[in-house]
Formats: sequence, C-alpha cells, structure tokens
Amino acid sequence: MRYGWIFILALLTCNDKPVTVDLGTDFFPLRTGREWTYSVSKTTYTYLSEPVTESYQLKIAIADSTLANGIASYFILISTRNTTGNPWQVVSSWSAHISGNQVIQNESNITRVKMIFPVGPATVWDGNQYNDEPPFLEDYVTTPGQRLFRIENYNQPKDLASGLNFESTLTVVISDLSDPIIGEDIQKEIYARNIGLVQKEVSQLVFCMQGSCTGLQQGTRYTQTLTSYVP
Repeated sequence: MRYGWIFILALLTCNDKPVTVDLGTDFFPLRTGREWTYSVSKTTYTYLSEPVTESYQLKIAIADSTLANGIASYFILISTRNTTGNPWQVVSSWSAHISGNQVIQNESNITRVKMIFPVGPATVWDGNQYNDEPPFLEDYVTTPGQRLFRIENYNQPKDLASGLNFESTLTVVISDLSDPIIGEDIQKEIYARNIGLVQKEVSQLVFCMQGSCTGLQQGTRYTQTLTSYVP
C-alpha cells in the first residue's frame, strides 16, 4: 500500500505543474519602437540585356500602434538608403495586426497571413486568403497543397552572412515552385525567436525556350539579410 500512495502522490505532483504551450508568437514580435536593418542584394534579369545587380540597405520600423475593439494595429515604415552615410528615405508604409491566431500584414496594399499560431514543423496555412494576387508563374499548374505556406527547419540555429547568429529559427516557405521549362517561384523567409524576420530570399524567373531568347531568363533574385536591430 505504501507504494500505491507514492504513485498517487507522484500523479498529484505532476498534475499540479502548470502546463505551458509554446505558441511561437515570439517568432513575430510586434511592438512600437522595434527596428530591423537589412542589407539587400537584388539582381534583375531581362531577355534583352545583361543582368543588373543593385545593393542597398533597408529598414523596417514599427512607428506607431492603435487599439480598436481589443485588437492592436501597428503602423510600419519601410525606408531605404544606398550606403550607411546616406539619409534614410521612406518608400512605403505597411500595417500589421494579430487577429485570432493569424498575423495579418498589409504590404503595399497586398494583405497576407504571414504566420499562424501555434507554429510547428507541420504548420501549413493559406497565406493569400485575403488577397487575389495572381501567381507569378501563370502557366504553372499547382495543387492546393502547393499554394499553402508551410514551416520548415523549425527551431533550428541559423548563422547569417552578416555575422549575426540565432539559436532558434524557423523558415516560412511561401512558394517553392520550379520547372525547367516554365521557370521558378521560390520565396522563403527565416524568423528568429524574439527577433522576427532575419532573412528573406526570393527567386522569381520566367524561362524562355523559343526564338532568339532561348536559354535566357527574365525576373529577379532578391536576398535580404538582417544586419542590426532594435528590440
């Protein structure tokens, strides 16, 4: 009987422990005053000329917030500059809020569900449910599953070329389409806990397979890497 009481006490002790659920909201922190500065490399491809690469800096800053009906909305300024010595120039404004378990962000009048909670290695969602943006590769026939955003490399460390290192990151795969004849639409964003977006990679290219442009490609390759941040 003594061992039976020990077993019961062990169960009671376990049941008294608070149950915590990791929703992953710290992968997309929203708070007024936060800033992220990135180095950007963008290469533009056309059928008629050589590729053109431009490099610049980009800053994302949460400038203000409002509260309505219990939902906080955040006003975000997007600025760019050519080099560190140049002044920042505001080029766009976004907004973001959390509704239910969705992080909804309006980027230059295109609304996307950037993330849903809880996040995990098997999390998938329709990131374009609030917009009617046409697909980049119009001739690429996709399945419903291919049109969903998904998480990969969940809770993995990440070292950036900028020298910043993070112990826990995840990758949001926005698009991962590639066809040797049609082209490719690959879009991935990497988020770190308590930091937010640390890297973004986009490769959107259309391939030419006939006429004088055969073997050439048209579109852009874009890499955005975090260099500093204000938590």
